[in-house]
Amino acid sequence: MFQKLRKQLGTRPARLAFFFLAFAAVMTLNGLPDVRAQALYLITDGEKSAVLDGTTSVADDRIIVTGAYSANPEVVLTAGEKVTVFHGSGVDYATTRSGESVRSLLNRLKINMSPLEMAVVDISGEEITVKIASDFVYYETAKETAAHTTIYTPAYNRPKGEIEVVQEGIDGTREVVYEVVYADGQVVSRQAVSESGNTSVTELAYCGTLVSDVQPGDTILSVVHEGNGGYLKMSSGDSVHFTDKMTVTCTAYTAGVGRVDSVTATGTTARVGTVAVDKRVIPLGTKMFIVGSSGYTYGYAVAEDTGVRGATVDVYLDTLEECLSFGRQKNSTVYILD
Repeated sequence: MFQKLRKQLGTRPARLAFFFLAFAAVMTLNGLPDVRAQALYLITDGEKSAVLDGTTSVADDRIIVTGAYSANPEVVLTAGEKVTVFHGSGVDYATTRSGESVRSLLNRLKINMSPLEMAVVDISGEEITVKIASDFVYYETAKETAAHTTIYTPAYNRPKGEIEVVQEGIDGTREVVYEVVYADGQVVSRQAVSESGNTSVTELAYCGTLVSDVQPGDTILSVVHEGNGGYLKMSSGDSVHFTDKMTVTCTAYTAGVGRVDSVTATGTTARVGTVAVDKRVIPLGTKMFIVGSSGYTYGYAVAEDTGVRGATVDVYLDTLEECLSFGRQKNSTVYILD
């Protein structure tokens, strides 16, 4: 359109005459109530001039606004801002008007785009820029809801699964920057590249890990001593309470060797986890956790058999070979469980 006008208004006097005629037309039509909604606009950069009628429509899904919390083309612009429009090799200029949205600005400028083109409107700088292209990358900032996170601290002295909140979590907002790639007018990818300004408050809570029975094969991660007893923190994440700790000599036995039967003194069937004790030292039915002096963890056990004297615990193993390998381990540790 500007090229056509330039041919018609080739000389400077002609351009000036056109300018004043157009200006007069704008002022006259703006003064008439019946035509105010279709008022004419004079666009000039000192060299090129055009009169626009503001009736051209640009589809919402072909306008992208950057530098705002929303890419909505209805974002209202501040009046009096300079606008530069880049379209191919051409550059046009304008000034925003009061209450004007991005879409109405582009409509006023009669932006004509091919079906594969998009308009990227950047309002983040001192001047507004509009770039019309089919392939481009832009960065969009969105203000989003930020759900609060919860940090659980294991509580070895609370029943497993019991939750105690010590600081309530509060949802907030965050600013997320997305990199958006377009090709031939279509979105190729959109991914978050950074986040800032998270106003959510983290919830802090204790989560109980205390259990009554140890999982098979579990081992001790650490020990918390409280008086004569304390808590065993296990590798599984569980914890168990012990009332006492004893140093004993550990030996091993298995059924079918010598006079050893598979039936224990309490009538149960001997198995891994069954131990023989001196019931005057450790009562039958006592639950315990055993760690050999060699570092070998026998683990959870129940005193169900007899046949030893004093501070000795005879652990049941499946084979004679395992018993011989275990040997006699002095200064082993027995934790007496609840």
